[in-house]
Amino acid sequence: MKTPAGLAAAAPLLGAALLWGTLWIPLRELHATGAPAPLWVAAGYAIALGVLLPAVLRRRREGARVAGSLPAAGFVLAVSIALYAEGLVRGSVARVVLLFYLMPVWTALFARLRWRRRITRKRLAAIGCGIAGLAVIYGPSLLRGEGSASGDAMGLAAGIAWAAALVFLLPGCEESPVETVFAQFVFLAPISLVLSRIPGATPAGVDLARAGVAPIGWLLAFALVWMLPVVWLTIVGVSRMEPGRAAVLFMLEVAVALTSSAVFAGEPFGATEAVGAALVAGAGVLEVLAGESGAARSG
Repeated sequence: MKTPAGLAAAAPLLGAALLWGTLWIPLRELHATGAPAPLWVAAGYAIALGVLLPAVLRRRREGARVAGSLPAAGFVLAVSIALYAEGLVRGSVARVVLLFYLMPVWTALFARLRWRRRITRKRLAAIGCGIAGLAVIYGPSLLRGEGSASGDAMGLAAGIAWAAALVFLLPGCEESPVETVFAQFVFLAPISLVLSRIPGATPAGVDLARAGVAPIGWLLAFALVWMLPVVWLTIVGVSRMEPGRAAVLFMLEVAVALTSSAVFAGEPFGATEAVGAALVAGAGVLEVLAGESGAARSG
């Protein structure tokens, strides 16, 4: 039975998973307006930045201290988020999300580089499972000679960047969540504009039923209902929970993204995606088990 404290610790990550899993909705609606969509998205990041600015200035006047790695952490996390968001617009939601969630593989490899963490059999199994999932997701298109779409590549790169930030940069930033979130939004708008210039930017699958909401409504929703809460909940949630449990809770995002894109955008989710999803999820679970067994041996 979960304790109230356990539920309170899990709540931010559960909320973040729901928001990350539906982030594609406001992004694609903004791209369906007919206006210069990258400017709409960048404006959304700028609005969130402006909302946070008074709190950051107040904490600065109060003498709040931040880790020296904070600017670099903010930049790399912003790169990850911008890649993920751009990938969701360009490619299949299912494929982009699944490729992002190869993150446990990269986390294990980066932890080996930084902390000399031993790659156990379970971690090798996790890496193998993740690579198998990558082969299943990418394999059919490669065999047809189609190569990888820019959206897929962005989803994969986003997971690598997120893992790098988790291992190399975020440790030490736990005591300054406001500044950590703010640092990401400082970089998000310019990075997103740069990424939007990469060839292959035709939005994929923007066929949502129009909801009758004006572009300014979707802009405000993107900034204040999705982006600002989801980044805040992610940083707060990760700082309060053991990484293994956090990774399991974030797997909810995969289910939310696959279900919502199939129901509302009519994106196909067939046997290939199902097998790839199972392998990627299995890699995450195996990495968690490897971490728990390592902690038990050292305890």
